[in-house]
Amino acid sequence: VHTTASDGVDTLSERCARAREVDLPIFAVTDHDCVHPAFSEPIMKRDHCAVINGAEIRAGVAGHEIEILELFLDPTSSELQDVLERVQQHRINRNQTIVSALRTHAGLEATYEMLIHRVDGVLTRPHLAEQLEREGIVESYDEAFQQYLQSGVKTYEPLKLVVCETVISAIHAAGGVASLAHPGYFQPPTPEHTFDSLASLIQRLKTAGLDAIEVTYEYGASGFSPPRAAALANKTDLLQTGGSDCHGVDTSVTSIGDVRVSRSQFRRLYERSDTTIRPH
Repeated sequence: VHTTASDGVDTLSERCARAREVDLPIFAVTDHDCVHPAFSEPIMKRDHCAVINGAEIRAGVAGHEIEILELFLDPTSSELQDVLERVQQHRINRNQTIVSALRTHAGLEATYEMLIHRVDGVLTRPHLAEQLEREGIVESYDEAFQQYLQSGVKTYEPLKLVVCETVISAIHAAGGVASLAHPGYFQPPTPEHTFDSLASLIQRLKTAGLDAIEVTYEYGASGFSPPRAAALANKTDLLQTGGSDCHGVDTSVTSIGDVRVSRSQFRRLYERSDTTIRPH
């Protein structure tokens, strides 16, 4: 799940409160490009929940953009901090370029400085979409992305990516587990999105050190599904993770607790990590 440390709308305490309500004893916080500042260990006890320290980082592989989930991270790792600082700077540069383009081509009034002061954590495209809607430039969040924030439009700027090998190495240096987030949205550079071509690129990620694939996930109308993701995990002999990818109340199809993994799946992930802290 995400929090206000990046583009979520709920604080960590609010995440924990909701987890208790739905009887979810353990969950992972994976904010974009950052470790939540509350963490000092790979797993911590907070408001009667066990919370796994994680992050979600965009990386490059074979000329394409993927997202890697990082779980059980030691936040004091210098290699991890170096990579986080790099991806954060890439995002800052991108945001400044997009905001400048939106002011020139869409009539956005807000400046970059105004926007970063309104955001508790990392400024992301969802924040820009909300601002476009707030100023009346678009009528909806979806329209903001379609007209101004998606690949192919004049005001879009691609994110400079750190290569997957560097990201995965930093995760392992921090004692963590690396999982490919929602593989159904990872389009391989082949004429069509085939199972074998996707499996081939996942095998390349495994060679770089990938530990797992996010299997249990709400893919909606994308044409992908958890059983297909599970088949990929089995074919490439990788562990399985799952997540709601929840950004907060009324922000997504799934909410915290809607998507779960089994205790045995969790145990295998925990044993893959280098942490010695016992989850209660």
